[in-house]
Amino acid sequence: MAIENKYRLLVWVIIILIATNLSMGFSFLYHKQQDKKLAEKTEQQAIELPAQQRARFFREQLNLQPEQMDVFRELNRNYNRSAWQIKHRLESLRIEMVTEMGRKNPDRKKLSKIAREIGDLHAQIKNETITYYLGMKEECNDEQKEKLNEIFISVLQRNEDVRLPQRGGRFRNNR
Repeated sequence: MAIENKYRLLVWVIIILIATNLSMGFSFLYHKQQDKKLAEKTEQQAIELPAQQRARFFREQLNLQPEQMDVFRELNRNYNRSAWQIKHRLESLRIEMVTEMGRKNPDRKKLSKIAREIGDLHAQIKNETITYYLGMKEECNDEQKEKLNEIFISVLQRNEDVRLPQRGGRFRNNR
């Protein structure tokens, strides 16, 4: 009889452990999905907000016409989508690089590969900026082209006169 009770007790313990593990697994999957949805929502907000502010900035600075604004908004949206993806890939590569360097025996070949990828992404974002600038320039009249050039030059200078909008309506100097 005692062996039978021990057997029943072990069966119930196993059932409880299985139920606990299953509930934990389902909970983990549910929260992972929620985090993924939140990240996607945040990504879209991060893409749209700067686009509106930058378009407004250019409208005010260049005195853009409504037709020009439509083109600027589209160029801006495309640029922001590309730049956002590149920026996040760069962040993950930097983390990967620092993690690898922190290991006891870092793999130099892997670090070199990461460095090349980072360089390629920097070139890619510069090419996106060129496409963005030339697309805007194409829509401008001669006076606007001059002002657009001044804006881009000032952004590249260390102590700029032009302050571009940052997320949340705050302004910052791009240095």
